[in-house]
Amino acid sequence: MKCKELFSSLEKAGYDFAVAIATEEEVANGAACGQLAIITE
Repeated sequence: MKCKELFSSLEKAGYDFAVAIATEEEVANGAACGQLAIITE
């Protein structure tokens, strides 16, 4: 699923949302707090 499709699906379901970005290494080490990205159009 592409980002636009995912965002559209979330919006249709009534969600406000943000995306947290984490590297594979952060996920593997359980430190996947990532960085918060605020998506605006």
